[in-house]
Amino acid sequence: MRAISTAAMAALLLAAMLGAIARPAAAATLDSLESELVSQINSFRSGRGLATLKVSDTLTSAAKWMSTDMAARDYFSHTSTDGRSPTQRMADAGYPAYSTWTGEDLAAGYTTAAEVLKGWIESPAHHAVLTNPAYRAIGVGRAYGPGSTYRWYWTADFGGVVDAATARAPAPATATGFHSRWAGQSQSPTLAPGQTATLVVGLENSGSRGWYVGRVGQQANLGTSGPLDVDRSDLASGWLAPNRPTTTTTSYVGPGQVGWFQFQVRAPSAPGTYRLNVRGVIDGVTWLEDQGIYFTIYVR
Repeated sequence: MRAISTAAMAALLLAAMLGAIARPAAAATLDSLESELVSQINSFRSGRGLATLKVSDTLTSAAKWMSTDMAARDYFSHTSTDGRSPTQRMADAGYPAYSTWTGEDLAAGYTTAAEVLKGWIESPAHHAVLTNPAYRAIGVGRAYGPGSTYRWYWTADFGGVVDAATARAPAPATATGFHSRWAGQSQSPTLAPGQTATLVVGLENSGSRGWYVGRVGQQANLGTSGPLDVDRSDLASGWLAPNRPTTTTTSYVGPGQVGWFQFQVRAPSAPGTYRLNVRGVIDGVTWLEDQGIYFTIYVR
């Protein structure tokens, strides 16, 4: 199941006239597929003689918030559950949305950037947003909701000006305050075809922010890597998703504490050697440091 939706608006009233107080957004970072979507959008625009869009921290924060909200609360709409419009969300993230053009494209149920862009290009309303010559800045966010209708949710927020946050040098991924260090893991198993085994990974929370199970943007999960988000349905057994083995066994892991991730793998029917790479991730925010964690599953 897939869905797309678009909203475009021109807000030419000054924020001061509306009495709006913008809340500055923390520097945002894009994951690999979010970056890929930005690149593909810019390539699409370049082929039509349109300006290259610069990634805005504030628009990215707004887009990531919207995607995680839809994924966590299982809905698909340009009006968020707190009643805000796209323009309001962009302004609240610190973007000067009330004094320039703004627009938003949404997609749900797609797993790749190419699929998202193709869906938008084939929709006249979304195509109009992508090719609007007034836009100069962009923010993209995606999020995964394992129990939601569409699973993956994508948001692209567009703006007519390059704001101050965009002009800053890009902040490193570690600016979010989420960090980890390897603390241990179980041995690689030898299994018969179809047999299951329990694997364990320990990650120390070496950052300044806690990991909370069930809180959007604060839950630490194990994600598949090599490449990131690779589908490992061949090994999954009771996972959160084919690319998300599990979350922490405890509801909270504070700075300096070790979070334990426990999950099962099922041996494929074909004998051989299977490698599973995993990495910590705060979905919708950032991937944690790559610790080079992997398991080798030997199938007799």
